[in-house]
Amino acid sequence: MRFVTQEVADGRDKPALKPEERLLLAVVESAFWDLQSQDVARRRTAQHYFFAEDTANTFSFLAICQHFNWSPVSIRTRLTRIVSGGEPASAALAC
Repeated sequence: MRFVTQEVADGRDKPALKPEERLLLAVVESAFWDLQSQDVARRRTAQHYFFAEDTANTFSFLAICQHFNWSPVSIRTRLTRIVSGGEPASAALAC
């Protein structure tokens, strides 16, 4: 299973990511795993991160979605299914 921050090693071309873009992806990936933490505070913080409407902060979920041209609505819908147990977490970040 590969995640968004891992290199593609199968010989296919991939767009080059700048170091700051790798950081943005790592922030989202870390919050994703925190959503599934046994620690209630981590889960609550991650839920707030993904569902907040903040666009002013460079590292906010919506700002990162804007940067990568992602659909926050689509991602939030899928995250809701994962958190509620309707979809395996491994399916969300796998490439």
